[in-house]
Amino acid sequence: MLLVAIALMHQNSSLERDLSSLKARFGDQESKLQQANDIVAALVDPESQKVELVAAGNKPEPRGKAIYQRRNRSLIFFASNLPPLPAEKIYELWLFPANGGAPIAAGLFKPDAHGSATVVNPPLPEGVQAKNFAVTLEPESGSHEAPRGTAVIVGVGE
Repeated sequence: MLLVAIALMHQNSSLERDLSSLKARFGDQESKLQQANDIVAALVDPESQKVELVAAGNKPEPRGKAIYQRRNRSLIFFASNLPPLPAEKIYELWLFPANGGAPIAAGLFKPDAHGSATVVNPPLPEGVQAKNFAVTLEPESGSHEAPRGTAVIVGVGE
């Protein structure tokens, strides 16, 4: 009995150390997740102030940045300095596949009063590798099947 009790005490002590280690790792992961959530929330919040720095005296040009992860079909797109939309028009984001396939509509959007806009995780097909992205000016309902309007900004993947 004494040997069993000692063995159980040793095992209990080992389990307590493991539990303590897991609690510490869980707390660290929880903190990192909260930090990531805070960053994303600030980036996509329409009330966040976005300031682009350019050479003094130059008018900022329309810009966009697409962050795309094919594996998860995750796309975050930020635009700035977009011109105001004409009546009955909308901007449409397009993904151009690396395999040369048809462009894929990746979201309709309207910029805020400062020309900023965000598109986060639009529905995209699985496994598409992007060659590049573009934003076009389209009819208010969007084009959806292929860009018909004027390209406003175009980018090539890095």
